[in-house]
Amino acid sequence: MANVNHSALSDPYLHEPKGASTANAGEVYIANGAGSGNWTQNHRHVGGHLTFSTGSPYSHSTTTSDTVLNPTFILVDNKGFSGVASPNARIQYDGAEDISAALTGTFSIQQASGTSRQVELAFYKNGVALAGSRVIATAVSGEWHQVTVAFNTTLAANDYIEVFTKADSAATINYASGYLRITGVPS
Repeated sequence: MANVNHSALSDPYLHEPKGASTANAGEVYIANGAGSGNWTQNHRHVGGHLTFSTGSPYSHSTTTSDTVLNPTFILVDNKGFSGVASPNARIQYDGAEDISAALTGTFSIQQASGTSRQVELAFYKNGVALAGSRVIATAVSGEWHQVTVAFNTTLAANDYIEVFTKADSAATINYASGYLRITGVPS
């Protein structure tokens, strides 16, 4: 066979990257910039939701300090995460590769009774607030309002995400629904 540069090969003679025969389904090759690389999952994702209920919503005793929401999350469409219920509700990343992750949480809230409250929600990673993720909404008695939290971060194996809340005065805040989504790609 004649010596031919790879750049001169036409389509029927092109071949898969090194290691393709042992790569798992859904993996992509990521170069490391030093003439080599690794096969890794092309993405990770999970969704977790609260069971919808306006008649018997998840009720959270909210104070003027951040406290973690602790409902039961039902995981759906999961690839690379686990739901953890102890010591409280959280979603843990189980993949081996570090990922750049987009977090989105959407909740329907109302004040259980009494005066309207300014309710804040924020993402926490490994027990530490993600600065810049905090949002605020008004919780009104007898009215449902939707509030969305969105943020980008990186996740490594065993990192976990939680949602914390506080209000301008102590109150019981009802959550009729909630959905937490995490999607990530190798970083």
